[in-house]
Amino acid sequence: MAHQSVFRWRYDRPLSLEQFQLRFPDDHSCAAYLAKKRWPDGFVCPHCGSTKGWKLRSKPWVWECGGEKADEHEELTPCRKQTSVIAGTIMHKTHLPLRQWFLAAHLVTTHSNGISALQLQAKLGIGSYKTAWLLLHKLRRAMVNPYREKLGGYDEIVEIDETSIPFRTKDEPAGGGQGRSPIGKLNVIGAVEWRDEGRSGRIRLEPIRSNGKESLHPFVLRNTAPYTTIFTDGNQAYQGIPGRKHASKVVGKLPAHLWFKRIHRVFSLMKRWMMGVYHGVRRRYLNIYLQEFVFRWNRRRQYRAAFDSLVAIGNEVGHASLRDIVGRPPVLKSLMEQVRDGTEVDRRQAYLEALAKGVPEVYARRLLDPEYVEPERRLYRRKSPPRPVLAKSRAAFVFATY
Repeated sequence: MAHQSVFRWRYDRPLSLEQFQLRFPDDHSCAAYLAKKRWPDGFVCPHCGSTKGWKLRSKPWVWECGGEKADEHEELTPCRKQTSVIAGTIMHKTHLPLRQWFLAAHLVTTHSNGISALQLQAKLGIGSYKTAWLLLHKLRRAMVNPYREKLGGYDEIVEIDETSIPFRTKDEPAGGGQGRSPIGKLNVIGAVEWRDEGRSGRIRLEPIRSNGKESLHPFVLRNTAPYTTIFTDGNQAYQGIPGRKHASKVVGKLPAHLWFKRIHRVFSLMKRWMMGVYHGVRRRYLNIYLQEFVFRWNRRRQYRAAFDSLVAIGNEVGHASLRDIVGRPPVLKSLMEQVRDGTEVDRRQAYLEALAKGVPEVYARRLLDPEYVEPERRLYRRKSPPRPVLAKSRAAFVFATY
């Protein structure tokens, strides 16, 4: 086991695609796995807390409670609540088969360099790129454990530094200003644990607004344990962090990677990964890509357990819709709320802004009308389909309209 850190595939080889297909051949096996992860000691109703229940035959991942609960008059009534094994998870309200979710999680966790949404769409046979992109981003949300332990500890050293990476805009390729110019760049701070024999431990990465203490101090307090010794460069903003020891090294004219080998190795691999796999990232999704890199780095010796870890975290982080991930409300609706009591000039500016953001002109003209009121939504009742009735001749079926 002396060369375990070098020959990792010898001791931590993940499941092959054939082995994975044998383990999860259909949705029923995936639902059974999720039920075991969610209720390791047996079914527990989230509504009444009863442990009595059964799985429905018609729905492979839905359980019905057989317990009783007290109503407002303290009378026991049957609960009969139905609970899905994917309710409240990243798979909540999904229209994709569970097996596609599992296969996507397996591909994401076993690819050393990650996988793009376009590649995932081709691997899974998904018809829409938007669906593959949303699926991948939901899996990335499950890569951040809300209860993860902080770095360092008593008399342990954590190396911290900052870097900048170029970002992409909608119409421009990845690039940035030269030298220390902030144009076209995003600031990132990173931390890595020291291990014996010059090895690196767990890491943390986050985007920051500036290199001042208003951004650096919260990162250190959020991601390092008390009494940790932080090792930084000559940046004075790291001084005075409560509960943390500080050791610094002024780099001078020498290259910084000679003194900060661990964190600069992390930064180098991160930039190469972002440019090689995704060809640059955008400002809005920088943090979620950083957390994906953190997940991969911290489990680079645990490929076999990475899939189980991803599914377990996905049960904790909860559901997120496309609007939650994008973080962008409907353009027309937000502009209508802004100019509700605005002047004619404000309405004209909102109208031009809506056209610039791609809103059709027939809808954007509503911003110019101060008396426009959005109509109430009509409720449509679904008509039952005509029932088949056997004809008198017994030669064909006809449909009755009564």
